[in-house]
Amino acid sequence: MSDQPTPSSPIRFSASQIDAMRAKRRSKRRRRRGLSPTVNIAPMIDVSFLLLIFFLVTTTFERAEGILSSHLPRERGDRPAVSLPISPIVLRIRQTGPEHDDFSISIDRFEDVPQRFVELPEFLRGIFALPGFDEQTPVVIVASNDVAWDHVVAAWNAAVRADAKRIAFAEP
Repeated sequence: MSDQPTPSSPIRFSASQIDAMRAKRRSKRRRRRGLSPTVNIAPMIDVSFLLLIFFLVTTTFERAEGILSSHLPRERGDRPAVSLPISPIVLRIRQTGPEHDDFSISIDRFEDVPQRFVELPEFLRGIFALPGFDEQTPVVIVASNDVAWDHVVAAWNAAVRADAKRIAFAEP
């Protein structure tokens, strides 16, 4: 008989062959266990850069709100210029006590107003020098009903001395 196994005969291995096969299986298991699953990130990086480039190319940049162009249109002769509405300087005179000289002077939107008519023209000239005001800005004198007439006239004279061109009276 030959050493070759026949198809009907069982396969017999020697102990050294069995030990070799077991060692081979163990090394395969070790290799399998030692391998950690990895993710190929190269395609992910490629796609990320493509998306970044796509968004940079397709983005439209707009001006921030509240920032206006500093180029103003030039006035044309065919269209009339529209003037801005003028807010008047409202000078109020109130009687504060029973005496003739018990009065107070106030100007709307301004503090530290002089309390004597002698100093009022200089204060009004200072207001006319501010942006948005000039001699054409209306000065409206509002006097309470119990104020003496000479105080109203003194306020008028102070506005005239301050070179105000438009002076008016109003009811309190």
